[in-house]
Amino acid sequence: MERIEGFLIIDKPQGITSADVVRVVKKALKVKKVGYIGTLDPIATGVLPVGIGRATKVFPFLEKMDKVYEATMTLGSATDTQDSTGAVTSQADPSGITDEMVKEAMAGFTGEIQQIPPMYSAKKIDGERLYDLARQGITVERKPVTAHIKELSFISKEGNVVRFTAKVSTGSYIRTLCNDIGEKLGVYAHLSGLIRAATGHFTLENSIPLDELKEGGFEKAQERILSLSDGLSNLSKAVVIAHAVDRLRNGMPVSVSEVATYEDAPGTGYVRIVNKTGELMAIGMKTGIPMAGFPFTTIQPKKVLL
Repeated sequence: MERIEGFLIIDKPQGITSADVVRVVKKALKVKKVGYIGTLDPIATGVLPVGIGRATKVFPFLEKMDKVYEATMTLGSATDTQDSTGAVTSQADPSGITDEMVKEAMAGFTGEIQQIPPMYSAKKIDGERLYDLARQGITVERKPVTAHIKELSFISKEGNVVRFTAKVSTGSYIRTLCNDIGEKLGVYAHLSGLIRAATGHFTLENSIPLDELKEGGFEKAQERILSLSDGLSNLSKAVVIAHAVDRLRNGMPVSVSEVATYEDAPGTGYVRIVNKTGELMAIGMKTGIPMAGFPFTTIQPKKVLL
């Protein structure tokens, strides 16, 4: 069978873990090296970017991407997991809560906020994941972490069920956001549904349902696979001449004279270095002063894939 590597945007179904997705991909494609970017809880569905083969080596350049969610929040009760899978810990009557009250409460959670990581989360404290401790009935003190809620938009409220969208930084907890909004309203709340619509440039519109991959296997994956370079479209792109490839292989920097074309991606100092056929050679960092129309003097390789 022909070798396959690159990125697949999986639409994860509800009820399975992100690790379960990896197992399905490995079996469907008969590959050994598979990883994912950004854990999705079993309750959540939607975008789970999966890297195959050498794609797993470039995950560090994709870890800080913003995420976009569509969430469903149920007012009137809090749970020990902060979502609908947990046991109810507190209740209150939410019948007096209006749309405007919800919008006003949500407005107080935009920008940089402090969140206490939930016990049922993958965060590690002293080398142990919180959810492992929680399953043993152990609760430990957690220090607040900074989350950046970049956008928070009310969609609708039907009865005690609120729908909203959120664009957040890595490390933000939508479950905790729902819990904290409920506390601010004075009626408690928990997360009852979650769809991840995007992880950076990986979007739900370009995803493949996991069941389709299971049924279609290698052929279906070939239709939807993103190359190593396309999977890193959040980075700038430098197409280099053949001579630069040998220099990269030896870990030497690429000079502006060896760059055939360049596309800048704002907000990042990293550059994907490709040959003229579009194959990813390396990822580098722009260094030096602007020269010859380029915003750098050289590109210093940080990860060589040759």
